[in-house]
Amino acid sequence: MEELERQGSNADQLVDQLMPEELDWQHLVRAYPIAALSVAAVGGFLLGRSRGRAIVVALSGFAADSLTENVNTFIGKQVL
Repeated sequence: MEELERQGSNADQLVDQLMPEELDWQHLVRAYPIAALSVAAVGGFLLGRSRGRAIVVALSGFAADSLTENVNTFIGKQVL
């Protein structure tokens, strides 16, 4: 659970860096959740169409690293 909280915090920090300081994006998402979800879906679709292969490669590498770390933690020693 702590890992999910840290990832959420990292995502918030990234969005904070990308958005202008005067824009309270968290308030906008809470106030207009359907519009925010729609904008995110369209943005994700467009990003996927232009950078789909690179995203899949990056996510595959992330998943493999996470799996390796979890297996090593579960077993209690460095196996992979």
